[in-house]
Amino acid sequence: MALTTGIITNTGTTPASNLVINIDNDNLSFSSNVVYHIYVWNSLVSKTLVYSNALNINANTSQILNFNIAGNTSYEVQFLVTGTVPTDTVITVFGTDSSGNVIPHQKVLKEELTQIGQLNP
Repeated sequence: MALTTGIITNTGTTPASNLVINIDNDNLSFSSNVVYHIYVWNSLVSKTLVYSNALNINANTSQILNFNIAGNTSYEVQFLVTGTVPTDTVITVFGTDSSGNVIPHQKVLKEELTQIGQLNP
């Protein structure tokens, strides 16, 4: 199941300098596989893939990932979650300022992720 945050605007008085992705596999028996793609838009409004990776999240474990997105006007995170019970993998995304504070209007919780047909290349 592929999911996206959609395009998140990163402008205003407190733009995010970092992006935090929390991945929690709540299944007690089965691992899950997560592929993520992080895209940014710069001042030229061109979409660029800046980070991409595949992870195995063991049963009942979590991963917290941090990425620098400073200077970009927008960003999007796409995920592909597979495994025996992919719905047990909970993903949240937060934009944070340079001090690590969460920017409230740049948080995307699991229920706010949108299902898409596939990851963009």
